[in-house]
Amino acid sequence: METLLAAIQANPFSKECLAPFTKEQDGKVSRETLWGYHVRGLNPAQLQTAWLVKEDPLMGVAGSFYRTVEVRDRGFELHGEAGAIRGNRRLTKARIGEAFNSMRQTEDQRKVLAEVLLTLRQIQTVCFDEDKKTAWTMPTDLRTWNSDWATLWVDARCERMIEDEGNISLGRWISDREAEGWTFEWPVAEGKLEDMKAEMALLGMTPRPKELGTKVLKDDWAAALGRAQAIGHLSASAKAAL
Repeated sequence: METLLAAIQANPFSKECLAPFTKEQDGKVSRETLWGYHVRGLNPAQLQTAWLVKEDPLMGVAGSFYRTVEVRDRGFELHGEAGAIRGNRRLTKARIGEAFNSMRQTEDQRKVLAEVLLTLRQIQTVCFDEDKKTAWTMPTDLRTWNSDWATLWVDARCERMIEDEGNISLGRWISDREAEGWTFEWPVAEGKLEDMKAEMALLGMTPRPKELGTKVLKDDWAAALGRAQAIGHLSASAKAAL
């Protein structure tokens, strides 16, 4: 015992304490903010990581080994569940398998994974590209957006996610981004031209032709009405969530 005490006293660092552990030191929570919201780094850079960070608090503080194993194991479980999806031509077994097995996911593979999460977990996705000033969503038809469901907000490379506590209004976010020059794909209405004109009249709106000086076509009515329907739905959803 005396030998041990002597060794401790001889240690020049014996009276120093380790700095307290913080998320910032571990590199998982960034001090960066984006549009006023905190941003978290994703490692591995995959959509599954964002999903697990949303569900498992340990993903935000654990080391890289834990995160990697969780993404692999939980992803394998979800892949197995996805094999039971039927009646969706976009979610074939081949496409699902390629998406889950890819180490560097393409945009199409992320969309497949996002649709799997939507179908099996009722988790929506907003994937934004700050360089191209555009974004895609899952569901793709914003008229079916559900403000009560959890949403993953990730960048185009799945390297970062916005920490959303359910207080981000998608409708307001899209409106703010469009004011900055962003572009979005809006749903297109279907039906008879007369019905579209009648619904647009009730909204007090008229479409513009794609090119100035040309006639307003049915496609123009369908695009304008689809956008109006989506905006109306997002606005109503935001009010209901208050």
